Amino acid sequence: MPARHLAILAAAAVLAGCAMPTAPDTEKPGAPVFSIATPFDAAQARRLVAPGPNTVTGQAFIRQRGGAPVTCAGQPVYLVPATEYARIRVKALYGSADRGALLDSRSYRFEPDPPEYSRLVRQAQCDAEGAFRFDRVASGEFFITAIVRWQEGEARKGGSLMQRTWVRGGGVTNVVLSR
Repeated sequence: MPARHLAILAAAAVLAGCAMPTAPDTEKPGAPVFSIATPFDAAQARRLVAPGPNTVTGQAFIRQRGGAPVTCAGQPVYLVPATEYARIRVKALYGSADRGALLDSRSYRFEPDPPEYSRLVRQAQCDAEGAFRFDRVASGEFFITAIVRWQEGEARKGGSLMQRTWVRGGGVTNVVLSR
């Protein structure tokens, strides 16, 4: 396991845990296991996925080596309630609980990985221009993650982008996830 992942695991143990939705390819046998000591607060997550007065809009893209952007067109976007469990999980994956990119093809597993965690995440899909929208969002703190992938020959490129955001006041919050 790379030293960066060991440092992240140590920090996660000190902080005692956080989470994020299970992204594609995260359940492969032999995948690194991140242990999270903090229990998942399903009641807090339910409050954050309940209907509210806010809207979250945005776009997601990754620039290829030549500078051309590839958007999240047709790919999923997740609105993850920022519970303490989610915060630790996001930090383990992205190296930060504020903003990050996971651009490798490795798999990851979390222990525990409560089924409620994935069920209490909202999902949308990026349109043809790489834009997404979540309506009727409760006020609070969230992690937004988007999948951006493309094919280069036989190689699959891209990955997942994440950004933390706060919504409140019945307004529209616009988020741009990029790398």
